[in-house]
Amino acid sequence: MSMESAPPVDVKPRRVPGQLCPICQTGIAAAEKATFCAECKTVYHKDCWEENQGCAVYGCSQVPPKEQKSNLETPVSYWGQQHKPCPVCGNQIQAVALRCRHCGATFESARPEQTGEFFQRLTLENTAKSAKTKVVWVFILCALPLTAPIASIIALIWYLRRREAINKMPVMYSALTKIGICVGLGQTILVVLMAMIFAIFGGGKS
Repeated sequence: MSMESAPPVDVKPRRVPGQLCPICQTGIAAAEKATFCAECKTVYHKDCWEENQGCAVYGCSQVPPKEQKSNLETPVSYWGQQHKPCPVCGNQIQAVALRCRHCGATFESARPEQTGEFFQRLTLENTAKSAKTKVVWVFILCALPLTAPIASIIALIWYLRRREAINKMPVMYSALTKIGICVGLGQTILVVLMAMIFAIFGGGKS
């Protein structure tokens, strides 16, 4: 089998019969495209390497910085199960697989997911991505005195309805939402108090 490397190295690792890809935990067939880690020489399916954006071996310098997917993660092994159904296509995959070799679905961990749970998580992730721009506008509109009263109320309702998705985003976005709402509500309360004081004392003078 011809091997492709990313990045290229001088020495290619030797194939072992029945060798498993550490990411999808599926055997690498002779006809399948493969690549290997330049640092630890671990062999992968080419598409698994590209999907993971780096090595999956714990401690390797080529592990992607955003998430270290360790091939040592086997939280379901104590059940004595070797396979689990993919929640998307229903095909049997390795119990520790983080990616389905049949349909390409990826998972946060090796823990088995029900179909409804998988799509709920996927919906939350997509909602979180689309909400990032809205979070910035929420913060800006809540910080402006002219728009704060209306923006803070709308933002609070929006946050309560999308709380789970917002909490899926990086901490910065969740914090911006909460700070914006607090600032907006604070300004609204201040405006109301000033209006009441003016109505009481200003009305008395007239």
